[in-house]
Amino acid sequence: MPYKARLKQGEPRKREKTGYRVTNAGAYNLSLKKRGMISLYFPSGELKAQFINARPYTRGVSGRESTYTAGYIELIYTFYRLFGWGMRQITGYMEDYWATRGLDIPVPSSGQLCDRFAALEVSVTQRCEQLARRLARGEAVSMIVDATGLSFGRASQWYEQKYGHPATRTPWRKMHLGIDADMNIHAIRITTTEVSDSEGMDAVLPANLPVDKVIADGAYYSIERTEAFSRAGVTPVIPPPAHAVVHGDEDTRWHDQSVKYIQDKGIYAFHKKYGYGLRSRVEAQISRIKRCIGATLLTQKIASQESEGVIIANIINLWNAFGKPVCVKNA
Repeated sequence: MPYKARLKQGEPRKREKTGYRVTNAGAYNLSLKKRGMISLYFPSGELKAQFINARPYTRGVSGRESTYTAGYIELIYTFYRLFGWGMRQITGYMEDYWATRGLDIPVPSSGQLCDRFAALEVSVTQRCEQLARRLARGEAVSMIVDATGLSFGRASQWYEQKYGHPATRTPWRKMHLGIDADMNIHAIRITTTEVSDSEGMDAVLPANLPVDKVIADGAYYSIERTEAFSRAGVTPVIPPPAHAVVHGDEDTRWHDQSVKYIQDKGIYAFHKKYGYGLRSRVEAQISRIKRCIGATLLTQKIASQESEGVIIANIINLWNAFGKPVCVKNA
């Protein structure tokens, strides 16, 4: 009997839960301290030249660039997401930050920040040196996919005006996440709750990344999807439903192979053979985001929330670059 079923029935576990200990406590402690070192979030070089567009207006040429660069807007929203303050508090913080360092760098108003952030084009940035070396050698990575819900503020008069009916509960968004086995986020999407997990998978699988394995739970399973992965040389580690049967068709080879293997040796043998246990890492990453950054989106517009998701991913990837714990099982 699986341990979760035993716990529901009040029965003790057959074996004690495995304990782990951190072997690099000193380095990990330093990495945690780095998360609060604000200067590490700034790019190197002259900041004003990178944040303020000093190019003068050219008469007769349309499309004048904004005064504040996209990198500056992204930096401000990184602190906005980290601190969880109001937008006006963040603008006041940035004004005081530049003043205390003797830098003459203006700060956009809160209204301008909201408009710029909704139109901001920002992408997920990788900072893991080990991942860069692996990709340079041509090695493939294993992608792990999952989704979770995020609230975005209290429903009030604005919700009724927008949707035409009073809100009975806090509105939600779905966060679709794609990570590798080293906990680096490669893609993130914030969507409405009408978007299914299966549709979200298509959005978080990077097209320009060599992938050898895709790991996800049964909610992502379909014969067409797994067969397409298999034909492309990608191992789909997605367990089929319990009622799945062998079809014996030419276009259901992977499905039939998986179902036959599970019928002969059991679902846990399938998990062990294909490394399905790695899926727990995406759940751990989701828990890390909700505990350390927050389970509530700070923005209201879906366009801004999509950019906010990318900001969250870049924060997590930056934290991974600071250092990660190395854990081993207790003897």
